[in-house]
Amino acid sequence: MKFAASPSPFLWWRRVKEFVEWVLKVESLGYDAIFFPDHYNLPISRYPSNDLLDAWSTLSYIAAKTRETKIGTCVTPLTRWLPSQLAKVIATIDILSEGRTIVGLGAGYFSDEFINYSPQGYLGDPKERVERFLEGLHVMIKLWTEEKVTFNGKYYRLREAILSPKPKQKPKPPLWSGGIGPRMLKVTAKYFDAWLPHRGETGYPTPEKYKEAVAFIRGHLKKYGRDPNKFTFALLGRISEKAKDDIDILEKYSQAGCQYYVVEIPLTFPLSSGEHHIKVIEKFAKEVMPSF
Repeated sequence: MKFAASPSPFLWWRRVKEFVEWVLKVESLGYDAIFFPDHYNLPISRYPSNDLLDAWSTLSYIAAKTRETKIGTCVTPLTRWLPSQLAKVIATIDILSEGRTIVGLGAGYFSDEFINYSPQGYLGDPKERVERFLEGLHVMIKLWTEEKVTFNGKYYRLREAILSPKPKQKPKPPLWSGGIGPRMLKVTAKYFDAWLPHRGETGYPTPEKYKEAVAFIRGHLKKYGRDPNKFTFALLGRISEKAKDDIDILEKYSQAGCQYYVVEIPLTFPLSSGEHHIKVIEKFAKEVMPSF
């Protein structure tokens, strides 16, 4: 099993130096990647702060401070962006990171982000979100892999668009899906390279549900003529207070098919310090990772 770290998206350090120390510690401890949450506005009823950093700008900074650690989002709400602009941002960061970018994508969840930060100014119902997500995904893939793109969709239109330079990774950076519904799981199997659901406050997906989803995705990978052995099954989950609890939980998800675990640093308010974030990843690396 591979491991990655995901810090809080909030401005949790007092000085930039603290953040750099955390980033370098993650790389030195052998984590495969740093995944940054992508949010602009969160419900104030659930989160007492909206001191949120832009994910892709932050990842470009992380890329400049590291040499081997991969970088990605968990996950970017594609429908909040103009897809052609996001494709350009990601291509640039993939070049600057020398091909270490992982593109985590979802269809969107928090309405406040879309009211204030999306081109359309609203979130949309689930059906529209998936439709918009699929169109946006097609736009991005075309821009990364074709010289000129003309696209006439329901939501997006391009006329002889040119994206140059292309991403360093060919034919495109790896795509990781955060979708969990049946339709999004089919989309995941058809277009993506990995599945990265979030085991959040509700505990979903449970190991049992995760195993069911793995079987579902594997079945559709074969249906679409893709090799299941070249697909990664990952999970974003919060760290426990006791290492034994993490080992027990991860053992269950490993048996359910999980191959890659992204450690989510727990939120604390007032916001935790850089020292806290370093202790968390050190403890997990020393006490949990060797068991896998």
